Amino acid sequence: MESLIQTINKLQDVFAVVNENPINLPQIVVVGSQSSGKSSVLESLVGKSFLPRGTGIVTRAPLILQMIKYTNQDMKSMLKITDNKNIKEWACFSHKENTVFHDFDEVRKEIEVQTDILAGENKGITDTPIVLKVYTSLYTLTFVDLPGITKLPVGNQPADIEEQILQLILKYVRQPNAIILAVVTANTDPATSESLKIAKQWDPEGARTIAVVTKLDIIDEGTKSDKADLLCGKVIPVKLGIIGVVNRSQKDLNENKTLEETLKNEIEFFRTNYPEICKKHGHQVLADTLQHILIKHIKKTIPILRKNLQDTKTRLESELKTLEIADCEKTFVLELLNNINKSYCETVTGDREDTSDQMLMGGAKIVNVIQENFSKKFMEVDPLYNLSDKQIENYLLNTSGIKKSSLVNHKALEIMVSKQLENLIEPALSFVDVVREEMFNILDSIDQKLLDELERFPKLKNDVRSTLDDLLEMKLNNIKKSIKSYIKTHQKFLNTTNPNYLLQLINSSTECHSSFIQDKEQCYKKISSDRSVSNVYSEFENMEKEIVSNMYTNILSSMGGLNDYKNEINVQVKLHKQFTCCYFEFIRNTLRDFVPNRINHKLVNFVLKKFDKKLKADLLMPFINNPSSGRMLVEKAGVAEERQCKEQLLNAVNKAYKSLNEIHRQ
Repeated sequence: MESLIQTINKLQDVFAVVNENPINLPQIVVVGSQSSGKSSVLESLVGKSFLPRGTGIVTRAPLILQMIKYTNQDMKSMLKITDNKNIKEWACFSHKENTVFHDFDEVRKEIEVQTDILAGENKGITDTPIVLKVYTSLYTLTFVDLPGITKLPVGNQPADIEEQILQLILKYVRQPNAIILAVVTANTDPATSESLKIAKQWDPEGARTIAVVTKLDIIDEGTKSDKADLLCGKVIPVKLGIIGVVNRSQKDLNENKTLEETLKNEIEFFRTNYPEICKKHGHQVLADTLQHILIKHIKKTIPILRKNLQDTKTRLESELKTLEIADCEKTFVLELLNNINKSYCETVTGDREDTSDQMLMGGAKIVNVIQENFSKKFMEVDPLYNLSDKQIENYLLNTSGIKKSSLVNHKALEIMVSKQLENLIEPALSFVDVVREEMFNILDSIDQKLLDELERFPKLKNDVRSTLDDLLEMKLNNIKKSIKSYIKTHQKFLNTTNPNYLLQLINSSTECHSSFIQDKEQCYKKISSDRSVSNVYSEFENMEKEIVSNMYTNILSSMGGLNDYKNEINVQVKLHKQFTCCYFEFIRNTLRDFVPNRINHKLVNFVLKKFDKKLKADLLMPFINNPSSGRMLVEKAGVAEERQCKEQLLNAVNKAYKSLNEIHRQ
């Protein structure tokens, strides 16, 4: 079963090389405050004094400590390097694979040197781990030793050192597969323990936390019964157990007391002070318990690890595919441009296979703009904006000259209609720009893989965007001219016999009560559909006269008749005001369909037909004729490094996957 731990060691090794851990490894994470005895606990478990000591923060980088119960093969490998048969226990670092350390004072120095290299010499910290393998005759076990929790910066430490350490600790303890070894001192209140606070935050049920109580040998005699409750699990709610230990004191260190002597004293201490539970505490019990917990945890998580590695492998292979260097650049550019055009057109027409259910995109967004932007803004224009009754009166009188104004003053009506229709030109033309912008933005919502490819080549990306921009610009002015010309045509030439205009008049005349007006829709349908009518135009003229006559009569009646000249003018103003409003509505309803249809036909469809051809003409052909001239396929800064990092990580994942499969075969 110890081979399971060694398999996890291999996974730690390969991921430490790339300083990235794409999967959630099962490992024991050691958390404790400064001076809590955390380092002493680890040294007692290893049976060697090898960790840096001193004031302030001593552990400034994650130390992945892999205890390995060595085999004959391990011994042979060591002898090939040292040829020293007297070595019984030794250590190796992953950053010095071919160096064997048998003097553990040298191990301490190497940890200090490597820490300074990784974290600097100013007491700062780093998240880059140091991997230390200790080959021993005891047992196989693995820990991640983290910097001790501190509150105040010391010396040249950064002001936010507490936050830096906390974030580094959380990086490990928040992982669901991490077993939290929380070191707690017996001479402080467990409720104030920083390690337990962190454990409770990320493991509220205590399901993956084991507590280690240190400094039991320095508490007051009267508090021993309280500590017995603590050691029996009545105070700290953790499910993996609570184990008390007795570390070497400063006096022991000063007197160079060996770890073997310390362990003997520890056994005697528990027999004397806690006889009923003495067999459940001590470093040996801690080691056995941790090994049992870790092996059990690894067995439980291996299927998940295998799946996570497979998923990570698939993802990295996919990402590397988008970063691969093309064998044939011309073919690569041709295929990429074809795919960009295809994805762009499918996005516009709604034929994408990966249709989004989170947001509108492509053609649907254009339709939405028509409904929410154009139609709404277009219909909000007031038909009588900036046209007062006094202005209408002046138009009527000035266009009549010395003559009396007729029932319908066509000259005045043309002037007023032309003036009001002018208010529709700006929103109609601005909508062309809105659709043009949407058509350009659609390029940012094509297949994400293609966007990633373009992001990789800044020159090619800019060229593709410029090509689409030029294509959209080609038709923009012509479309605006045609829309403006269409509106101008309606401004200059009024057709007051148009059935749609007449229907608008009928629907607007709330004051007319004749039988003809009451049955207006039926009458309109009769005139429109009756094939026996020889002169439909004449019938529409007659219809217009009758509607106008009825409107005039009823307006006149509502105003008390033609009592004087002023009253007659008021009737004319009200009548022509209604004519202007109805004709405006008639033309606006026509434009509401015409403008979007014209843009779709002359801009959207044009781009869909010509985009592919223009990409080939402007980008592909110049590249084929002179591949080196435009530096089209020069990658942006950082892509080569990204590709190398992903290749290294994929290599690490493949090694890790192979190691897991070896377990399956055992």
